[in-house]
Amino acid sequence: MAEWFARDIVDNGRLPLFFLLIAFVLTFLFIRLSVRMIRAEVSWWPGNVTPGGLHMHHEFFGVMLMLISGFSFVVLSNFHTPVADCVLAVVFGIGSALVLDEFALLLHLRDVYWEEEGRASVDAVFVAIAFVLLFLVGFRPVGFADVADVQNAPTVGEKIAVIVLVAIVGLLAIITLFKGKLWTGFLGLFISPLLIVGAIRVARPQSPWARWRYVDHPGKMAKSRARERRYRQPLIRWKVVVQEALAGRFGIPEAPAEPVVVPPNPQHPRRAPNRVASAIRWRRTRRHLERRPPWRLPVTMVSVSIVVAVIAALVDDDLELRELDVGTTATLLGVIAGAMATLTGLVFTAVTLAMQFGASQISVRVIPMFQQDPVMRWSIGVFLSTFAFTLIIALDLATGAEGGPGISTGVALGMTLLSVYMFIILIGKVGSILNSSQLLRWVETEGRGAIRRLYPDEMPVDMERTVARIGSDDDRVTDTEPGMIVTLRDIPTRGRVLLAIDLARIQRLAIRWDVQVDLLIGIGDFVPNNAGVFEVFGDRRRVHPHQLLTCLLFGDTHLPEVSPAAALQAITDVALKALSPAINDPSRAVQALDHIENLLLMLAPRVFADQQSGSLSMIRGYRRSWADYVAIGTDQIRQYGAGSAQVERRLRALFENLIAQCPDVQDAPLIERLQALDEQVEREWPTSLDRRLASEADVQGFGSESGRTRGRRLSINRPKPDPLE
Repeated sequence: MAEWFARDIVDNGRLPLFFLLIAFVLTFLFIRLSVRMIRAEVSWWPGNVTPGGLHMHHEFFGVMLMLISGFSFVVLSNFHTPVADCVLAVVFGIGSALVLDEFALLLHLRDVYWEEEGRASVDAVFVAIAFVLLFLVGFRPVGFADVADVQNAPTVGEKIAVIVLVAIVGLLAIITLFKGKLWTGFLGLFISPLLIVGAIRVARPQSPWARWRYVDHPGKMAKSRARERRYRQPLIRWKVVVQEALAGRFGIPEAPAEPVVVPPNPQHPRRAPNRVASAIRWRRTRRHLERRPPWRLPVTMVSVSIVVAVIAALVDDDLELRELDVGTTATLLGVIAGAMATLTGLVFTAVTLAMQFGASQISVRVIPMFQQDPVMRWSIGVFLSTFAFTLIIALDLATGAEGGPGISTGVALGMTLLSVYMFIILIGKVGSILNSSQLLRWVETEGRGAIRRLYPDEMPVDMERTVARIGSDDDRVTDTEPGMIVTLRDIPTRGRVLLAIDLARIQRLAIRWDVQVDLLIGIGDFVPNNAGVFEVFGDRRRVHPHQLLTCLLFGDTHLPEVSPAAALQAITDVALKALSPAINDPSRAVQALDHIENLLLMLAPRVFADQQSGSLSMIRGYRRSWADYVAIGTDQIRQYGAGSAQVERRLRALFENLIAQCPDVQDAPLIERLQALDEQVEREWPTSLDRRLASEADVQGFGSESGRTRGRRLSINRPKPDPLE
């Protein structure tokens, strides 16, 4: 290694480049650690640099360091200063890392450091590291050194040949980049055969090339989307994992957004959402909602374990590490294999019991959540892969090996310990499933994620309560001419339940075609064959129905992670099971109402902001209203909870709390249900005491006689008022 470093790095004059790369990487890791500590509000870590209250971004210091080092390089260009060159390269690497870490800020001209657009900064850092690393190991872009070849070519023909070669490479690079293959185009500048592959293969679905040339070729577009799902999306998932491991989670704002004043009756312009940001969100949505086969991970892990077992046996043979007793090793491996088979059977038993309990005591809607839970799949995969590994090593011993393999046995013991820890985690997971409180919290967490995905914008709840009336689908003007109905004729391979809609792309298509698009189905609907899914008003000649259909994602089940309505329905099912005569557990119903209230409080400002927003002005009928969510979350519990004062008091506290915190325009469905609750109390309770108790609001259901709401305080040692005064 030292000889290679001296020969290829020092002797070739690449030592400053080496110091630049080291300084760049270390600075990027340090600054990401710093901002994550600041984000976590660690008390002992220095905070942001804010002289005089002005927040100075670290890209400011990076620009200054780059200016200083660049100017110094120019001044010292005519002198032989190897030490100074290395020092200035370190300064330039530090400055460039600080600047590229906030590349997204420079691109969007706003602070998007922790937002989804902030991933561009990490991508820019990765590109810079790859670029410097290729230069460091000796690669040069095609054409970088060809200028001297053109000047030194002995004949005009050779000069023309070099120029044509560089032009062809440049043309292939442009085509590859227009096809959306950024990394292939970048690496192809150094390794030209990659450009040929990138230029020949189909373009990515969201690339300019696909928009220009695949509109009238649905077969190529379908092939492009299939390759995107099969090859690129798994790579993107791993890239996101690496990004978030180094740089932290994106998509969560660093600080709450400033209050936004919405003018009454806004006139929304026809504008298309940002193509790149919406494409990234849609890709993440598809990746999150697509159902993963439960067998895929165990099969992959078993296959990998077999390959690792064969390699470990070969390594033991090559290194002659067979010093263990054959009989003892065979017995140990047999015990491990038997234990893994037993643990695998326990996993299947635990999963079956959890599903039976969930179906009978909780809700059928949460059964698919158990199947997709990663703990279940990883547990089966670890146990079976350990079993397969030990089986292969035992087979190697049975073929007449002279001694027990040391490395293979050590790996088998390590996998056994990992299996023990996975078994402990599995027991905890099954226990959380059987615990209704933890299960409700799990469903609520999935629902909150769905709310953030469907309603990314949030209107502050403490805004002025005199705002414009929100229009609904009932207020729109109907079109005089019937529209073109787009039907679903092809049978979706993943199911017929609508899971997600790419609204941003539908908006862009509607603007391009100059039409109005109405959605005839909603998320969670089962769409039968030949059912109408879109109605398009306007000039039909430019409309391509297959492009609209590609904006829909179908699946098997309407899970809580799909939409807030599914989460509310799952929690409501838990409450209804608890209120059934067979179980009769109103306390669990009160727990369910606690989580329903949390979801409704999170939904209220976001639904309000979505209805006030004009970003999707060309689409109608794509959202549930606030009244829909209130009805889904409370009406069935109110009906089944008739006769339970505990449930009625908790429902009243929920409605009153929502009225206190939601905008005035969202009060109507809440007030209507409070009136229905009053009528129900009068009808169900004949005595005045029971009517008074059932009419109180109590966040605990029956926590006190007079009820308890979140606005009241407990007074201690406060002088009592004189009853005679």
